[in-house]
Formats: sequence, C-alpha cells, structure tokens
Amino acid sequence: MGRAFWAVFGIRDRGPAVVDLVAGECVCPPPSRCLPCTPVVIGQAEAIRRTHAWFERNSGWAPPDSDTLAEWVSDGLCRCPDECLVAPAECCPHGLASWWFVLRTLDRPAGAAPLPPVRLVPHPDRLDPRRGGEYVEVMDAHHRALLDGEAGYLDPISGLFVQTARTLWDRGAC
Repeated sequence: MGRAFWAVFGIRDRGPAVVDLVAGECVCPPPSRCLPCTPVVIGQAEAIRRTHAWFERNSGWAPPDSDTLAEWVSDGLCRCPDECLVAPAECCPHGLASWWFVLRTLDRPAGAAPLPPVRLVPHPDRLDPRRGGEYVEVMDAHHRALLDGEAGYLDPISGLFVQTARTLWDRGAC
C-alpha cells in the first residue's frame, strides 16, 4: 500500500487547505473542497488518467460540441471537465486535462479496439506541450489521421511524415 503525502497550503482568507500530493486531490472538508488548493504539477499522461478517473467519480462526461471547442481553441483557451479555464494543452490546478486534450486522446478506429488514452499522449521529450500553438497543430493532425485510419500524417511544423500512435502500437515497435 502506498504512502500518502499531505501538505497544508493557505488559501487567501479561507484558512489552510490540505492536498494529497500523491493522489493530487483536495481533501479539505466542504465548503472549500472544490477550491484550487494548489496547482498540481503533473505530466499530460497523468492528467489524462486523472481526468478519466474524474469522469468515473462524477457520473460520466458531457464534452463541448465541436463549434464551442473550436471557438475556445481559436481564443487560445479551453475548459476542463471541472470548468477550469486553461490553455488547450495544459491541465488545470486540480490535475484535469482540458477538453481539447481529452478529445484528442480518444482513438476510435473502425474494427479495432481503442488504445488507452494515455498511449496517445506524446512524451514531452518528443513533443513538449509548452510549445503552445505548435503542440495543438501537431496533436490535431495526429487526431485527424487516427480518425481517418491513416498510418501517419505530415507534421505541420517540420513537414516530415510521422506515424500515428495506433500504427506504432500495432507494429509493436518504433
């Protein structure tokens, strides 16, 4: 059984907030439970895992329609499932991925079992989410190729052909 790591942080005039640093969840008693106690610094794959766990605890999900999502992204912003406002490739202070990122990590090929969402998250050494707009462009190109059943796509930044996560997974090697 893993050890729990707790930290106490002050929240403006509301007193201390307690955060489980391993689970990344606020363990404060109501009414402060939903306040962003402290930013949770995690990677994209972990944010996707946490978001899907959040969906399970909060009766599923209701993603934004494609027009709303496109409008948010064109403004350089996006909402998370808990309504936090972040950049499209970022996670919120609670550790949830943005709706844009959640939807870009869904693999729905015809006739194949979908890959787990975390398998569709590029390693930050290969594609750094801090690249902002470039990251969004590359992830959108990857997502289109997945949905179209393509083996790869032309990277919008480098112009090189890149294989999709589905192609690499099905091959078993890079």
